[in-house]
Amino acid sequence: MVLLFALTAQAQCLSSMNPVGGAENLLSLEKNALRTIVFYKGGGSNKYYSGNSLSDYKLIDRANYNFMSALLGYGLSPKLTFEFETGYFINKTQHYNTMPKMQLRGYGFSSLNFLLKYNFYANLVDRVYFSSAAGVKIPASRKYQSVNHVELPYQLQASQGAFGLIVNSSFVKENSAQGLRYFATNRVELNGPNQRDYIPGASVFTAFYVSKHLMFPWLKGDWTVILQLRNEYRFKDTDTGVKNHSTGSCLFFAVPQINYVFNEKWNLSVMTDVPVYQYFNGTQLASALNVSLVLSRTFSMLR
Repeated sequence: MVLLFALTAQAQCLSSMNPVGGAENLLSLEKNALRTIVFYKGGGSNKYYSGNSLSDYKLIDRANYNFMSALLGYGLSPKLTFEFETGYFINKTQHYNTMPKMQLRGYGFSSLNFLLKYNFYANLVDRVYFSSAAGVKIPASRKYQSVNHVELPYQLQASQGAFGLIVNSSFVKENSAQGLRYFATNRVELNGPNQRDYIPGASVFTAFYVSKHLMFPWLKGDWTVILQLRNEYRFKDTDTGVKNHSTGSCLFFAVPQINYVFNEKWNLSVMTDVPVYQYFNGTQLASALNVSLVLSRTFSMLR
């Protein structure tokens, strides 16, 4: 089973509708185990918010993105796991309310993230686990992207262009008899300045999950349903030492997810983010429903 959690955070006006998630198993791997996860997320927006209210501002008619990411994990020891994360925007597109109509589209890799995860606590009797990870975020590009000789605005850049730090933690409690699992996760991303002295605001992602393994005599196969409640808090960006007051937000989502295991090895998950509450500094594009797909498998490298 895999869970949706933060893989990469994008900043500024499109931050609410950009992916904040890849897929991540929460526990460390066994030694010499290789975990592979491929993740897709697509979504868009056509509404602006000021604070927690709809705005009639309409510079952008609609915006959308399609995002792919991958996570590789390798068990260095029974307690220590190395992880690599990366993401690629197939597109980040804005359609403008101008005459004549105009659209801009960015694309490309976002960042390369390298982390070490350590399993600090594992109680096999009570089925309680706690692990934490820390690492660095390396931008895929430090240069601003131009398309057809037009430099794209910052919110359409695939890469933030800034180095950063990542810290995350996860708590897991299992009740095997009832097929239940409870999870709590937290992830913090801190960013430095890009080459134009623009600093994306820090991001904090906190999520709580409940999963239930479905055990009905009429149900064929290995199915699990998961409900996630997630908060995304983004601080304001800084532009050459001045706070950008139309950045930063506090968002809450309910995320239903269903997971299916096939061939007893592959996990396939489908989920959707449902906005529950949104608050934006200034006026920004709001978040909308989106769909995510996750495919994962863990391989043993021992012969």
